[in-house]
Amino acid sequence: MVVNKGEDIGLTFQLVKSDGQSIEEDATISYQIFDSSITVEYVSGSATFNITSQSYIATIVPSVSWIGQEVGSYVIVWSVSDTDDEFAPTYTDDLQISIDKTKIDKILGLVHQNMLIDQTVYDELGNLENARLRIYSDSASVGTASNVLATYQITSENTECGQFTTWKQVEV
Repeated sequence: MVVNKGEDIGLTFQLVKSDGQSIEEDATISYQIFDSSITVEYVSGSATFNITSQSYIATIVPSVSWIGQEVGSYVIVWSVSDTDDEFAPTYTDDLQISIDKTKIDKILGLVHQNMLIDQTVYDELGNLENARLRIYSDSASVGTASNVLATYQITSENTECGQFTTWKQVEV
């Protein structure tokens, strides 16, 4: 499983009984998230059975239960007990916490990669008063309406030629 750093993590776990069709609904399911070597525990909790999805679900909210979350590789250890059928006592899943690529692309755009400034308005001294700045996900889309990651409105106030007193750049 791969999730972006800081975003809620939806965990899902399903127990199919030995008949290959029935779902175990009354088990006690808990989880722990460890570092990749399974030595440091970061968060733990329990999952509840959801009749609609026929699985045990839990949601981890990093801002509440995993403060200090870092980008990296982790292991989810599921513990299973109180079952009607024979199941292993533990199962593991990989968890990758990554950086949101859209946020990185927006940062790159703000340092002028794959961006366009248009709809410019200048004052009588030739100073930029306002404009639109758009950031794109790829270079082929620059100047088009496709793959726009973010649009900003630029406004500035100027006192004389080549000098501004304020510059405001706001995402719209």
